[in-house]
Parts: sequence; structure tokens; C-alpha cells
Amino acid sequence: MKIIFFLFFFLFISKSFAGEKSAIVLMYHRFEDQRFPSTSISSKNFQDQIRYLKENNFNILPISDLVLFFNENHDIPDKSVFITIDDGYKSFYEHAFPILKKYKVPFALFLSTKFVSNEKKSDFMSWKMIEELSKNKGQILNHTDSHPKLLELQINEVKKEFSLAEKKIISKIGRLQKVVSYPYGESNHQIQKLVKEMGYDIGFAQHSSPIHISENKLALPRFAINDEFGKINRFIEIVNSKALVVSDVKVLKNDINLEELEISFSTNKIESAINCYINNDATLKKKIIDNEIINLEIANLKKKKRYRLNCTYFDEKRNLFWYGKMIKITEESIIF
Repeated sequence: MKIIFFLFFFLFISKSFAGEKSAIVLMYHRFEDQRFPSTSISSKNFQDQIRYLKENNFNILPISDLVLFFNENHDIPDKSVFITIDDGYKSFYEHAFPILKKYKVPFALFLSTKFVSNEKKSDFMSWKMIEELSKNKGQILNHTDSHPKLLELQINEVKKEFSLAEKKIISKIGRLQKVVSYPYGESNHQIQKLVKEMGYDIGFAQHSSPIHISENKLALPRFAINDEFGKINRFIEIVNSKALVVSDVKVLKNDINLEELEISFSTNKIESAINCYINNDATLKKKIIDNEIINLEIANLKKKKRYRLNCTYFDEKRNLFWYGKMIKITEESIIF
């Protein structure tokens, strides 16, 4: 029998939705690499983004501040932004690091340690380059050793991946903030339980949404930025968005064939003005129940695919509120 897993870590906050403070985490991969347009951004677009943040008084903070926010209830200022880079591509060092250094901006590099290389033709940075980052406001963090699809591994293999990367980073850099990013943004309850047991404070996925205190801190959202989705007008919209805080999330339908998912949730916004979307040819129908509950019927789900659910709301001042969630369909489960 197929098993359906649903991951709920919402705090089920009251209708007052107290403390709706949000923060934005941005995710980058490659720079000036048109071989991979879905994960690359030009130096010009990146510099325009950093300049916008600086000129408009955003607070670009180190990831360690986000750890304090979740673990020790430290406040973070309005307009807080965190910059993360995944994998360890040399194009970051060559094209983006000089911009961050120029503007004295902190950042986090989630490093897959197996690919670190001294070869000139390699796409990846050397340890010497990475050490330079660490001395210039860069935090070097765990992104596993070999960047595998964690959901396809046994849990002991997952632990080995994180442990090996951890040992290499500590050996080469001398320190490691206990923050993790999952390859492809994919994890489940068992993996999150493991990283918590290994002492990790927060973890990052790859779905789009501002961060709110009610988030599952072991699968935090990030906005993926590339040239297509990183043009300055859209970037401005992203960094000025706020979390669309949801409560009372429920699964109403468990499809044994893993093709359909029905969920409901509540917000303190006008339900009829909330628009929801899903990618990869899945279909979505939205209904409002009793004038206060949003019901979403999602269909045409396919095995081995990753989906991103996004719900957005504009208030009367055109402020954007955003809720996002990743849905992963494996051979045996729906992970939501």
C-alpha cells in the first residue's frame, strides 16, 4: 500500500496573526553562465539588485541573524534580506563576489564539498577561493558532499552526506554555522529529524515565499533568482513582499494513486482576493468555504515531479502578500 506523507509544522496561530513580520531569503546559483539559463543571472542584473537593496535601505543580514530569530526570539528589522548561493560554482567567485565585496554585503554559500577543485577548467571553486569568501563576510554552510537526491537515499546515507561535508568545511575553513540547504530543496520529516539531531538550527528548501516565524524552520523558503525571474521590476516586487500567513492547514483528501491532493487553510486576508497557482501542468481549483476557509483541489500530479504551490494577495495599497509550498511526488508518497 502506498503511503502519503504530509509535513505540517505550522504553529496554528490564532486569527489575530500577531507578529506578521517577514524576511526575504534570495537564492542564486550561477553567474554569467548562459549554458544554464534557469539557474544563471548576469553580473549587471545582480549588481542592479544589490544596488537597489542598498539605495532603498534594506537590511542585508548574515544567516546567523535568522538562526537567532528562530531559536532565541531575537527581533529582525523590517526590510530584512538574506543572500544565499548554492553549490559553489566558480562563476560566483568571478562575477558576483566582487560585487558583494564592493558593497560590503554578507552572504551564505551552501557548498557541496565533493566538487571543490583546483582545476582551471572546473566549474567549481577551489578551497583557496572559498577561504577568501569566508574572510569577506561569507558564511560557508552545508549543502551535502555530493549533491544527491536525498529522497532516494537511505537515512544512513543522508547522514553520511551531511557529515562528510561538515568535516571538510571545518577542516578547511575552521568553523561551521549549523545551517543546511537540501539539494533540489527536497527533504521529508525523517531527513529534517536527522539534521535536527545532528545539531542543525535551520534548513532551507527551494520554494518561493517570504519567511515568517510560523514557518517550519527546517524547510525554510527562498526565492530563486535568475535572469528570467530576476529582472529589476520583479525583484523589487519580491523583496518588498510580505508573508501571507496561513493557519489551520488541513488535508481533506488522500489520493492513493498519488495524483490528487486537496487541502484547506485560513488567513486573515480577503479570501476571494487570494489567487493560487501551481506549476508543471498540474491543475488547481480554488473554493471558499463558509466565507473564511480556502479550499484547494490539486490534480494531475505525476510521480517523480516537484511542484510549487504559490498563493498571493494584494491589499488596497498594492502591497503583495505571498504564501508558497513545495509538493514532491515520489514513487510512494506525496510530500507536502
